[in-house]
Amino acid sequence: MIYVCKNCGYSFWVKRARCPRCYSTEFNTKNIEEVELLISWKLTATPDGFEDKYWLCLVKSDNVKLFCRSLSEPKNKMRIKENGLCEPLA
Repeated sequence: MIYVCKNCGYSFWVKRARCPRCYSTEFNTKNIEEVELLISWKLTATPDGFEDKYWLCLVKSDNVKLFCRSLSEPKNKMRIKENGLCEPLA
């Protein structure tokens, strides 16, 4: 989900109390179905509580860039899931 400021139109991923650009407190939400992969890193030494290996992906939707992690090798088009996970589109 992406948050869009009702006042200035600034888009961001992490929910905030105020818009970082104009400080408004009113937002619309936009669901994101598909994102474009910008770059990914395969992690094989992971912290306790995480999978043994996963890919950290920097993805983009509209003007918003965000990080997610994929349990399978990323492709050019990805789908955002819950809890910061993403998966390649078939």
